[in-house]
Amino acid sequence: MKKLFYQVLNYALVVLVASCNTTNPPSQDDPMLESQLAIIKLTPEMEKNIFVAPVVDSVVIDYQSNQTVLYYEDELVLCSPTTTDSILSEFAQTEFNIVGSNPYIMLDNGYAIIDWKWSHFQPLSGAYRNAKFFNAKQQLPSYSSNPYRFHILENEEYYLLPLTWQELNSLTSKWEMKEGTRIEKPEIRYINLLDIEKYGNYQKGYKDLKNRFNVLPNDLQTTYNLYVRDKAMCGSYIEEYDKLQSSYVETLNQIINNNDLEKWTQYIK
Repeated sequence: MKKLFYQVLNYALVVLVASCNTTNPPSQDDPMLESQLAIIKLTPEMEKNIFVAPVVDSVVIDYQSNQTVLYYEDELVLCSPTTTDSILSEFAQTEFNIVGSNPYIMLDNGYAIIDWKWSHFQPLSGAYRNAKFFNAKQQLPSYSSNPYRFHILENEEYYLLPLTWQELNSLTSKWEMKEGTRIEKPEIRYINLLDIEKYGNYQKGYKDLKNRFNVLPNDLQTTYNLYVRDKAMCGSYIEEYDKLQSSYVETLNQIINNNDLEKWTQYIK
C-alpha cells in the first residue's frame, strides 16, 4: 500500500509536466498510467549484455523547476540494495527462475519489450525503482524512467557489462563502475495496455486480471503481495498474465507491421 501511495503521489506531482511533452496523449480512462509498456529499440549489444544502472542514493526534486536529479553511488546494479528489493529479488529468483535468462521479448524491426517478470530489474521498463535513502525533504522514495509516469529525469545513466545475461548469477549482484561501459539511452516508445487491447479488439484484458487478483500490471511488489496471501492464486495470475503478454506481443507486431507504431505510442527524444 505504501508503494501504491507513493506512485499516486508521484503521478499527481508530475502529470501536468508529462502531458506537455507527449506526442500522442495517453488514454484518458487510465489516469494512473500504471499500464504502460516500454517498447525499446535494441542494439545487438543491449540484447546480449547485462544492462545496469548506478545505485541511486536519493531522488531530489526542485518543485519550482520540476527538475529531478538522481544522486548516484559508485556501484552498478539491477535493483536497489534495500531490504525491500532483496525480498523481491529472492521472490523473483525463486518463483520466476529468471536468473540466466534474457529479459527481452523481441518484436519485429528490432524492437523489444521487457518480460514483465523482469520489469523491476530493468530500469528502462518504467517500473518504479527504490532509492537507497529517503528523508522526505525535497526527496522522493522512488523514481521511474518513464516520463509519462514521473518527472523527467535530468541525469539518467545506463551501462552495459562485459557479461551476457546467461552469465548472471544473482539479481542482487553488484559491479564496480569501471566494469561497465556507459551508453546512450536508446529510443523508447510507451504504449498503454488499454490501447494494445483496443487495437487487438480484446474481449478481456489486464483490468480483468487486476480486478480478480488485485495486482497491478508489471508490478513486482503487488505480485509478491498476492504470493504472500495465496501462493496458488499467485501461480494462476502468473500463468494468465504470461498468456496475456503473449497476446500483447502478437498485437504489437501487428502495430509495427501496419506502420501504426508512431500513431499508437508516446515518445520523448
